[in-house]
Amino acid sequence: MLRAAKIAPPAGADTAPGTATRAAAAQALEDAARGAREGDPLALRTLLRAIEPTVRRICRGVMGNGSPDAEDAIQESLIDVARGLPLFRFECGVSHYVTRIAMRRALASRRRALARWRGHATVDVESLPFAGTDRVLEARAVLLRRMLDELNEAQATTLLLRVMMGHSIEEIAEITNAPVNTVKTRLKLGKSQLRRWLEQSGEVRRARG
Repeated sequence: MLRAAKIAPPAGADTAPGTATRAAAAQALEDAARGAREGDPLALRTLLRAIEPTVRRICRGVMGNGSPDAEDAIQESLIDVARGLPLFRFECGVSHYVTRIAMRRALASRRRALARWRGHATVDVESLPFAGTDRVLEARAVLLRRMLDELNEAQATTLLLRVMMGHSIEEIAEITNAPVNTVKTRLKLGKSQLRRWLEQSGEVRRARG
């Protein structure tokens, strides 16, 4: 099992936002990925340590902090990244490549768990990380995980990348390898469903009142 927590991060990975620092962090990540792709074990450890917080955030955001399968999904995502490197052609940023893999693994793990425990497991919807304090957004957070079980994978992934991860439309298009217009359509459908569920549940009225 890969132990990413013991790996030193590349320089600049946790620095303050800014164009120069983001570019430097992205370059450090790409350098580590290229080294790992060539078989350098130190570069692989550096890469895994750098991406582990992102993978952890995605898996716990999708599956819930209390999910007994979250840690397995995190480790499996890191393994997927390492195994997929020989086929990675750097046609998108490394962080986007990692996000795509972790999102796919987390959704698959969540749906397997629900298939196993349907009717028994509780859904920890409140633990989904959301920015801001808007009460309507909080109401959306409560229902978003329930939507994941009804939406198809493409729509669920697109909505999570936008709402949970805060990616732009263009970034989501790159991560999911889909046209921008397709991303917009998926977001529109997902948000429409979310709005309907909020209205049916009365969460919008409670949030506004």
